[in-house]
Amino acid sequence: MAGLTSGLIFDNWSDQQTVGLLMLRAIKKTRIHEEVFSQIHELIREGRFKAGDQLPSERELAETFKVSRTSVREALRALESQGLVVSRTGTGNFVADLPVESLIGPLARLLIDEKKALADVFEMRKLIEPHIAALAAERATRNDIAQLKRIIAKQSAAVSRGETGVEADAELHFSIGRATRNQALQKLVSGLMEMLSRSREESLQTDERRESSINAHRRIIAAIEKHDQARARGEMLRHIEQVEENVLSSRRPAKTESQNLTKERRIS
Repeated sequence: MAGLTSGLIFDNWSDQQTVGLLMLRAIKKTRIHEEVFSQIHELIREGRFKAGDQLPSERELAETFKVSRTSVREALRALESQGLVVSRTGTGNFVADLPVESLIGPLARLLIDEKKALADVFEMRKLIEPHIAALAAERATRNDIAQLKRIIAKQSAAVSRGETGVEADAELHFSIGRATRNQALQKLVSGLMEMLSRSREESLQTDERRESSINAHRRIIAAIEKHDQARARGEMLRHIEQVEENVLSSRRPAKTESQNLTKERRIS
């Protein structure tokens, strides 16, 4: 595939595809991957990227949008989770032959208002993700484990720079899903991580919570590396329970506020 000309177009692309790519614009929003997702999604919806078309590479998209490859990768995962894009190892990303909702679609609509359904989401995560971790422990290859270790190193480095490490956090959970070799589970995990992006940021707002997340991830990786399914399941459940407590407790009213509300009710 030819490279981008002036960072925008492919030499061997059709005029329609060229026009579509020229419509892409530099990203300005804070939540960068959401804007990348939105622009690619719009081009697919309009038919400028057709079923079976190969998308530009992560590097080329990053150069076009003027964003990091990590942001592009998150956007592509979200597109994949909705059944719009298919990732083929060693080949690239393609517009799905039948760009319809994947199994995560109805779930995403049901839980779109995260604030109202957060407890339900965590309940679902506790039912599903520990079993995904156990399956990853059974099937993970050396390459999978090496990738998980690279991601935890990336999260640790981000935290040491004063960042939340939330992108590496999501990447790690997605990679655990990928280690299962089950595409349906991979899509499910990707969709969950996308829906929970804001709450994951909430759970990583203090140094203590960030370190707790890193330590939990290291224990999960250690269990997967030893192919210890029971331990991987237990460590993942423990991790999700900790995150749930962090997020939900931060949304509860302070004790004094709660007491004042109770007094007001009694007076009234």
